Amino acid sequence: MWKLIKKGSGISFDIFQVNPCFYRDHYEHLEIQDFILLENLEKHAGEIVKGYSKLLEPFKGTLSVHGPFKEILLSSADRHVQNLAHRCLSRALLLGGELGCCLMVVHSCFNPKMQYAGYLESWLDHASWFWDRLLPLCERQGVVIALENIFDRTPGPMIRLLNRFKSPFLRACLDIGHVNIFSNLPINEWIYSLGDYLVHFHIHDNHGLNDEHLPPGQGNINFAWLAGYLHNNNDSNGKVVLVNETFGSIKTERIFLNFLQQFHA
Repeated sequence: MWKLIKKGSGISFDIFQVNPCFYRDHYEHLEIQDFILLENLEKHAGEIVKGYSKLLEPFKGTLSVHGPFKEILLSSADRHVQNLAHRCLSRALLLGGELGCCLMVVHSCFNPKMQYAGYLESWLDHASWFWDRLLPLCERQGVVIALENIFDRTPGPMIRLLNRFKSPFLRACLDIGHVNIFSNLPINEWIYSLGDYLVHFHIHDNHGLNDEHLPPGQGNINFAWLAGYLHNNNDSNGKVVLVNETFGSIKTERIFLNFLQQFHA
């Protein structure tokens, strides 16, 4: 199942521009996260793209973009809300494509707190309606969507959605920190369940209560088995990306890079 692991980092332009050489020299993949915020998407997109275009020109690795999620609900039953999500995610996808991104991370928007009868089927139907409209644009742009677990307690709902499409342009991103907060299942069960849908990881630590985005080793997540597992299931095709999501200083980047040395050749 596993391909050669690429080491990556989530970046925002205000941090990246301070020391772009560090990121270009130490990472094989960079994930642009500026467009998480609608303000950046709607007011500052031009200057952000211009800045990245210049500083990323020497970068030889691959790129992804994180889609907007604040005030965005792609699985809403309200078509007006869905249309807003479609407009914003389409915009982020096109901007990412302009920069050469091959993948966009998008939150699953599944809410396990909704316990009323029929919620799962309703979520599946509304999310399917949304992706039916957006996936053709993804295919034209050559940008894969990776659905990310947020509040998801199990991978089941995401897998049911992925199985509806079975599209090479709709895959999965496993956020290790979110599993530690919101799920009682071990990480390896998520990995095995998502199987070949899994192409992207977000790596960060926490203490199981808040989304702290700490470097590995500074919370209570046991990463030792993960390092061994990935090492033992690695081959040479370059498809799985591990993205550092500590959003901090060069110091935290180095902690992550040292962590990766446990299993990255």
